[in-house]
Amino acid sequence: MSRHPRVSLLTRVVRSGCVLVPLLSFALGQTGSTGSIRGRVLSPATREYLRNVEVVVVGTNVAAYTTEDGFYTLANVPAGEREISVAYTGYETATARVNVSAGAIAVRDFELSPSGGRPGAATAATKDSVVRLGEFVVSSDREGNAKAIMDQRAALNVKNVIASDNFGDITGGNIGEFIKYMPGVVIDYSQSDARSVRIGGLDPKYAGVTVDGMRMASAASAGFGADSRQFEFEQASINSVEAIELNKTLTARMDADSPAGAINLRSKSAFDRRGREIVAQLTASANEYQMTLRRVPSPANAKRRVVVPGGIFSFSDVYRDRLGVQFNAGSSTIYGEQEQVTNAYDFNNPARGPIITGITFKDAPKIIDRQSFGLNLDYKLRPNFIWSVRTTGSHLDDEFVARQFIFTANVAQIDPASTLTRVIARPTANANTRVDTAGNHRKKYNDTMTYSTKLEFRQGDWTLTAGGGYSVSRTHYEDLQDGFFQSISVRVTRMGWMAERPNTNSSDWTMTQLSGRPWTDPASYHRDDANPNNLQSSARAGRSQVFSGNFDAKRIIDLGVPVELLSGVKSRLTTFGVTSGGNQRWTFVGPRGSQLDPSAVYIRDSDHPYDPKQGGNVAQMNLPYPDSNAMRALFAEHPEQFAPDTVANFTNRFTAPRSLKEQVDAGYVEGNTRWRQLRFNLGVRYERTRTIGRTFDVLPAAVVRAAGYTANTIPYTIYQYRNGVRPSSYGGYEHSFLSGGVKYSARKNLVFQLAGSESIGRPDYNTLAGVIAVNEAQQRVTLPNPDLKPETSDKLFASAQYYIEPAGTLTVSAYTLRVKNMGTLNAPVSAVEAGYADDPEYAGFTFLRAANADGTRKIKGVDLEYSQQLVFLPGFWRGFSVFGSVSRSVPDIPLLDIVPKSANGGLRFSNHRFNAQLRFTWTAARSTAVSAVRTQWERERLMFDLSGGIRLNRTYEITLSGRNIFNQALEAYANAPGTIVYRDNFGAVWTLGIRGRF
Repeated sequence: MSRHPRVSLLTRVVRSGCVLVPLLSFALGQTGSTGSIRGRVLSPATREYLRNVEVVVVGTNVAAYTTEDGFYTLANVPAGEREISVAYTGYETATARVNVSAGAIAVRDFELSPSGGRPGAATAATKDSVVRLGEFVVSSDREGNAKAIMDQRAALNVKNVIASDNFGDITGGNIGEFIKYMPGVVIDYSQSDARSVRIGGLDPKYAGVTVDGMRMASAASAGFGADSRQFEFEQASINSVEAIELNKTLTARMDADSPAGAINLRSKSAFDRRGREIVAQLTASANEYQMTLRRVPSPANAKRRVVVPGGIFSFSDVYRDRLGVQFNAGSSTIYGEQEQVTNAYDFNNPARGPIITGITFKDAPKIIDRQSFGLNLDYKLRPNFIWSVRTTGSHLDDEFVARQFIFTANVAQIDPASTLTRVIARPTANANTRVDTAGNHRKKYNDTMTYSTKLEFRQGDWTLTAGGGYSVSRTHYEDLQDGFFQSISVRVTRMGWMAERPNTNSSDWTMTQLSGRPWTDPASYHRDDANPNNLQSSARAGRSQVFSGNFDAKRIIDLGVPVELLSGVKSRLTTFGVTSGGNQRWTFVGPRGSQLDPSAVYIRDSDHPYDPKQGGNVAQMNLPYPDSNAMRALFAEHPEQFAPDTVANFTNRFTAPRSLKEQVDAGYVEGNTRWRQLRFNLGVRYERTRTIGRTFDVLPAAVVRAAGYTANTIPYTIYQYRNGVRPSSYGGYEHSFLSGGVKYSARKNLVFQLAGSESIGRPDYNTLAGVIAVNEAQQRVTLPNPDLKPETSDKLFASAQYYIEPAGTLTVSAYTLRVKNMGTLNAPVSAVEAGYADDPEYAGFTFLRAANADGTRKIKGVDLEYSQQLVFLPGFWRGFSVFGSVSRSVPDIPLLDIVPKSANGGLRFSNHRFNAQLRFTWTAARSTAVSAVRTQWERERLMFDLSGGIRLNRTYEITLSGRNIFNQALEAYANAPGTIVYRDNFGAVWTLGIRGRF
């Protein structure tokens, strides 16, 4: 067990501050010559209470921003008649005069109207103490922009916000499809699905994702790989989200493990608006490759419809001004495609240049079913005491089947006359030159539930918040249980083939058989060379849980200038584990017990026509491929025809489970103040992290043999893995983090900002609790390291923001991110350090353990963003608006898989009957793999999306949205653009709907 480092002076200051700040604020209470003003700000046209409205006592430093439900409190206001100014982007500034009595609370509410509306703005209070402005009509994109801009203006860290109604309808409701339009953001895709997010081009593991400040559990892909830290958007829905916040620098209130930045999904609340709202939408989605209402072959053998109704339902209301209810539910079914051609190269002979040694054609249709719901309850126990409950859930059912034709040859069998456009593979007397036909069938399920609760008490200039939550995510992959093998591979060997294409950028290969058994005959497969373990099951399951609790206090005190003091504590326990798994393999030997016997003929798939949409003549070649469903049925009926890899199957299943627990305890102190046009933020956070990993302690083979066990037997495996006992290993670390910033309002619409924060990047689960690997031949043991320390980082951001009325912005930002010990490597350690000092079985072995890489990496970046409502144009044209951003990241040394440049933008139009948006995202080429002779690049990619709607009347609207409407391929190349490695086409996805608002 590791020892925790000695507590630093800064840590003691943080711990003490979490206790002293509330005590200090008690002592420095409101003075006798001041009072308070409270109120609420409403937008009558949208019936929403406005968040982050700036409310200022004119001529003083006293100011506040409204909370998420539109409330504001101005504390320590000098007694007497005071003028209050209320400002919100895109709205007319409202003013009112309020009489403030010492020690008393005055109440003043406001209703705002947008700039450019009909005249009639009032500046005098009505007799019901509400300042009202004129009636107006406002578009959803303008309102969304205004919300986002005010969130950004109110924040003292560097922050971008996007309201969920800002970009109209998004196909499938995937959160990643919204986030990709934020400055500096790039989405990683799994086939056609938005999977995870990069901020500043960095790996997704450097970005944190929370829901209302709570970390959501993520079972990822039920594995312990390098992506175990990243959040996957497949398990969340946009339907219950009011806004998405992108924090590019952190504050002391936030979890400090997001070096690239943190994304927070802010939930909807019925208290955000006045009155009842019911929204219902019926949709249907289709891929351009299957625009049909007929039943077609699905990933399973049965035919099914691929255009299936979906829908979204949302309800919001407040009962007796005490109970707020917000409920939503959604369902969607999307048919997708992956049509891929892959070329394999050999670069080992520089004189000859790259040689193509293999070509793979893949046709992979998939069906994605998603369901989600959210229930948000807010109850006012008293007017100043609110109890909130948030519940969200999602279900994902993702099934695909990939049919592949794989043409292979060793470089020695490639004819010397071959080129990159004409390849001749000569036959051999073995399996070196061959064609494999393979089926890869997978079904992934994910269920994620998140529950959270919060108590918020407001009294005078005090706000106390206590909260807690629980989130659980389960992911499992099924195959045999659902009636199919995960993969089947069969081959024809001892043959020759030729491939021709028109140019090096083409994927339209014309394939010709030159010799050998006919590859169109199923009886030709496995007649000459064995192909053991050619059927496989890869079922596995994983689960992640998050338990969290927090208490926060906030008070505004007067120290000559108003100071907002915040402090709090938080604890989070995360568990992550692979509960079952391990590949299981069989060899199909047929009724006579031999794979090479003519009776061992696999069942051909005749239900799924092969149509890769690219690849020259491959769709017309009539190559057979195995039916994974029919072979599974044969396996159930005649298991004797399938020879299991018995010991390996048992070992894989026996050693698959692993688990990790991680607890993070934190405390913070933070202060905000304002002096004239300057606003300041300074905070410090302390986090202590403790980990417990459970992994196998493997015995050397010599020790197992000495105990009398025979290699390659099940008892041997059980003894080697110590009867399945997985001892616990402990680790831990603690850090303190500074954060802060300053904003200067040079003019009403011109703001300069400087902000910085420190954070850490926690190690991957695999490095903490992975597999212990023993190499007997080299006498080497490679171990995980439960005491591995995190990467530490600091980020400094500078920004200039110009706000364009009624709802636009022009922002230029630059940042520097320094990451110490970025990455991991296997470093030699002694037997004592490895924990094997008392194990004579490992005498003479070398031990390697995961360790932090040396040095500090520096990444510099710039962001340029622009948006504007073109209301200065005449007539019809004033309905247009534009937006866009460009981002650049430059590391001090070349870093693998970092996105160096990206951009997004679009054009919108809306009026009282029609709205449309054409949007794009662009990413530059990036290197994804490097070896001594080869660098692989992912080619730059430009994708366009479209959405729009036509309003039929005040209630109903027809909607249309399209994703990747020009079917832009995903491509990679090696060394130079002419050597294409793969080209993926997924097809555009369109969604048609009708929506009603009641």
